[in-house]
Amino acid sequence: MSARSEAKATSAPEADVDVDTPERDAQALELRGNGRSFANVARALGYDKAKDANLAFNRALRRLPAKARAQARKSEVARLDALAARVNASEDLDADEAARQLRVVERLRARLLAD
Repeated sequence: MSARSEAKATSAPEADVDVDTPERDAQALELRGNGRSFANVARALGYDKAKDANLAFNRALRRLPAKARAQARKSEVARLDALAARVNASEDLDADEAARQLRVVERLRARLLAD
């Protein structure tokens, strides 16, 4: 057993930052709604990766009532559209890096719009 696995196994569940809870997911939704990047949300909430923060955001989003969920999705789609536009307009990125970043945006969009 690795030191990390052992630490997880012996820690109290309420102190374990790897436990996904509705409250923690709601924090991810709130932080992202306030304009923070998924990497920033991950750091703030103790996730290992930005993807984990995105998954928490999407779990919280799916728990919202329909009207609030639609509004949150609309805001996030606008945020992703703006990000894609910045990537497309960037003169600092080579074609491969721009394509990679646009694929990431599309994965985020697909996860957001999936039911």
